Amino acid sequence: MMIKLIEPEARFNKTISELKKDRFYPDSKPIYPIDYELPFEYTCSHCGCKVSIRNQDLERHAKSNHSNLTDSERVLIEKFVAEHGLDEASFLDFECPECRQAVRVLYNSGPGGFSGMTYELKHVIELSDE
Repeated sequence: MMIKLIEPEARFNKTISELKKDRFYPDSKPIYPIDYELPFEYTCSHCGCKVSIRNQDLERHAKSNHSNLTDSERVLIEKFVAEHGLDEASFLDFECPECRQAVRVLYNSGPGGFSGMTYELKHVIELSDE
């Protein structure tokens, strides 16, 4: 297996997104829908399949240890992350729905404007047979 560390600009349509939950009063519904921005869109380097990642996905996985990869894929990527000092960010793991290439997206999340959250993609790690 080969592990590649890639800058997010090479695979994603954007690298920063902000989730806003604007309210006039604490009990009010948000003015904007939960995901008013276009989702992050990953393009698989192996098969060209496009995978959408919503702000809700990043919010749910922020500071979580849950992985959607097999145990062997997860162990290889976690070893790579530790060796390269990349473990300070949150992550989202998935397999390409077409070719099953394992992917980990490392990102930071934090407070944004108007009581929202900002998500910034930092790195993409791909695990492939090539």
